[in-house]
Amino acid sequence: MTEPTDALVTRLATLLAKVRLRLEAAGAGWIIGYERERHPVATLCLDDLDPSAEDAELLAVAAAFEAAVKYPGELAPEETLRDGAAPLLPKLERARFVRAYDAVVAGAGKDDAHRLVARPFGADLVTCYVHDGGWRFSYIVAGRAAGWDTTLDTVHSIARSNLYARAEVDHRARAVALDDGYDAARAAIVGDVFYDRVTSDGLRVAVPSRDQLFVGPDVDPDAVRAAYAAAAYPICPHVLVYDRHQVRRAESEILALT
Repeated sequence: MTEPTDALVTRLATLLAKVRLRLEAAGAGWIIGYERERHPVATLCLDDLDPSAEDAELLAVAAAFEAAVKYPGELAPEETLRDGAAPLLPKLERARFVRAYDAVVAGAGKDDAHRLVARPFGADLVTCYVHDGGWRFSYIVAGRAAGWDTTLDTVHSIARSNLYARAEVDHRARAVALDDGYDAARAAIVGDVFYDRVTSDGLRVAVPSRDQLFVGPDVDPDAVRAAYAAAAYPICPHVLVYDRHQVRRAESEILALT
């Protein structure tokens, strides 16, 4: 595995410091410090970053470390699916977020029950799942979901349904920015909200940040990149195509790179 450059480590340490986490080298690995706690990780998950989305990749690692250290997913052995379903919502993250979260789990010597539940969404993005408690949310881990005795498809369906019901979205909208932390996640319900605009070729969408979703055939790549660059929590700088509950890079963008 390629060692991260000093510049990348410094940038990550700066992001972590903003949320009161410390980063220290420790032999062949690293320590994430929080107050008096010390959390070892074997890797910072900074290898093979997508150069076109480097800011988002770095922030995904920092956010995952914060979540795993300060707000780790909980096991709830007595919780049923009925209990767990009501506050369940989807969160859209970069795939690297899951890897970084699970690195903290592995460093603590915890088993797979404490790893994140995630579903591939395409274009290096994943859908994670959270319980929203209002002032904070906790990510759903494998052991908790296993106690519900159901499938990932069912978990995903419930989370999507809850998000659909959370707020009304104009099916004619070209942009969605409700600023509730779930605008990017609404890419998972594009087929429900914008059903009359999805063609056999799919529907162009963009999720430049956690709080923005662009929809429609006229999504402007320059506007997407500008929104991504200005975002407090950037996710993806590319125009995507939503098709069959997943996304892929728009062919026009791929051709522009070749």
